[in-house]
Amino acid sequence: MALFDIANEIIPKASMKMNQDAVNSVRIHIDQKQYHSRNPTSGIDLYELGHVRDGRVLYREVTGNEEDKLVRIDQPTIHLKQDEHFHSGEAPEKHFSITINTDPFVVDHDVLTFDQLVKLAFPNPPTGTDPAFTVSFEHAKSKPHHGDLAQNGSVTVKKHGTNFDVAHTNRS
Repeated sequence: MALFDIANEIIPKASMKMNQDAVNSVRIHIDQKQYHSRNPTSGIDLYELGHVRDGRVLYREVTGNEEDKLVRIDQPTIHLKQDEHFHSGEAPEKHFSITINTDPFVVDHDVLTFDQLVKLAFPNPPTGTDPAFTVSFEHAKSKPHHGDLAQNGSVTVKKHGTNFDVAHTNRS
């Protein structure tokens, strides 16, 4: 195959890939700064793109006489529109950002139980003979601020930044 034929075969494929990326990318504005984002995207990706500071949340601007809509950091799919505007701001009163196994979550109450944390970490519980879980935490509002959570225990979380590790084990 001649070099010219190879180039003609490769260039259209590369051009198609660039066009596909362009179709799936939109220009948005976060805190009056312009960004390009893939579309659809996720809450965590928008928060990272806009460099949203800890303790703050992202709002999607709406038209008319309505309140701007909260964008949850744990929202898996967000469909964007060209030149859509977002802004960061204070979190609503009943909004707590936590991390479970490095994944961000938003909960609407500050006291979480062992069972609630296991359900968040494992929405589809693992199967096996007599499955067991362990929950450890750090940066909690309640005292102690870090440690292991008993199976019937609960912990009070901070507005932002309480971290949990939830592990699945099989009893032996």
